[in-house]
Amino acid sequence: MPVPASERMTKRTNPRRVAGTTAAALLTVVLGGGAAYAATSPAPIPGGANQIAGVSGTFASVLFNGTLRVRAMSLQNPGPNDNVHANAAGERPLVFRAIVSNGTHHENHGYFDATLSDADGITVTGRPIDDGWSLEPGSAARTAIAFSLPAQFVPVKLVLVQAAAPHARAFRMALRAQDLPPS
Repeated sequence: MPVPASERMTKRTNPRRVAGTTAAALLTVVLGGGAAYAATSPAPIPGGANQIAGVSGTFASVLFNGTLRVRAMSLQNPGPNDNVHANAAGERPLVFRAIVSNGTHHENHGYFDATLSDADGITVTGRPIDDGWSLEPGSAARTAIAFSLPAQFVPVKLVLVQAAAPHARAFRMALRAQDLPPS
């Protein structure tokens, strides 16, 4: 014999009981959550190049971020055809060169936003000195970026982000002493 609906309702399905339980749980989270938050260790201060997802390596590496592959990297004094000069007296011009290739099944175009940083996290932004690239799948192009470094600036890291695709993963290269040209 079927049980009447009024008798089937249990504590679990009673709408008033559910609403009261939900309110109690919410109140516990709101009031108790502050104590749990205060007890945790402090989080690192956000900011800097590490906030961008990316791949890391050295100039000797072949780096792939899921879209582009970067290889044959160098940081050199500018050549006579580069038309690169220091921005101010006492600064030193340098040129980053690399080969970038398309690792996807569709056309890719753009250029890199590049930043050099020293051991203290001080940064110098570069500027592209080429026309960027337009790459069919599997094709490659040369890219060049100029920097004007202050006199005492010693770079330890280079970060590249594709300007046409700011959500693409960054390339981070740790610079070694042998990667830098003689002064």
